[in-house]
Amino acid sequence: MSQPLLLHSLAEIKGVVRGCLEAAQARTVAEIGSESGANTRELLSFVGESQGELWCVEPEPTLEVEQLDGQEDRLHLVRGRSPEALTAVEACDAYIIDGDHNYWTVSRELDHIAQGADRLPLVLLHDVCWPAGRRDMYYAPGALPAGAVHPHSWELGCVPGRQEAIAGGFRGRGSFAIALNEGGERNGVRTAVEDFMEAREDLRFVVVPAIFGLGVLYSATAPYADALDRLLGPLERNPLLERLERNRIDLYMELLEQRDRVSELGLRQGRLLAEYDRSLTAAEAEAAALRLEVAKLRERARA
Repeated sequence: MSQPLLLHSLAEIKGVVRGCLEAAQARTVAEIGSESGANTRELLSFVGESQGELWCVEPEPTLEVEQLDGQEDRLHLVRGRSPEALTAVEACDAYIIDGDHNYWTVSRELDHIAQGADRLPLVLLHDVCWPAGRRDMYYAPGALPAGAVHPHSWELGCVPGRQEAIAGGFRGRGSFAIALNEGGERNGVRTAVEDFMEAREDLRFVVVPAIFGLGVLYSATAPYADALDRLLGPLERNPLLERLERNRIDLYMELLEQRDRVSELGLRQGRLLAEYDRSLTAAEAEAAALRLEVAKLRERARA
């Protein structure tokens, strides 16, 4: 099977994810947002090795995830939208947040995970770097409180280094909306994590700058904290990883720009062909009228 042009799933960095879960000796894991199910399969493999369980929260599970739910007893699929659906999930050793990438949702998810826990469980968050780190994205903005939603667009896109949304760039093409502006208060996944940490002590947050950014949030007093420090230390904000990530995004932006140009050329060609067809039809009609007039003149001449 060929690789997608844009790697975007946490399954692409499964070694790091698994390493974190192994360090925490997690037997129960909650996955918030399953997308295609690629990472769900990886997590099922992991919990299966310790006879553990996986909870998966997804409002619109794919056919593959539905099939996994029917095949795997250790998978508990919760068909609902987070954070409300988290009430149906038992307390877990580790959580993977990869659902609706916006400040309000991620903040409430973190609050729910922390509620009633003596120590914050291990939390892995996807999309803590560009584009969702400082810019809200919405799959269903109508499901959020009005005050929690920034002005947004389903059509416009974004590019690295520019705050305003633009025509073109990285965009959802109707599958998700983006906030019109990047940065500022209550905007983005990473901002939600940082604000969550402000009210709490003894938390560590490590950013692995790959595949749109993996954030690892854990208690400094956890028995596995040192093991996570050793695992993540070489990866944390690694300059080489940052350059590689920026390079792949820049290349993808160039690809999108070229695609948009081809699409625009196709539209122009279509408009020109339509104009040609209209002109040809008009010319043919005029020619037919002239032929008719010539025929009438000839009839008169013979008379």
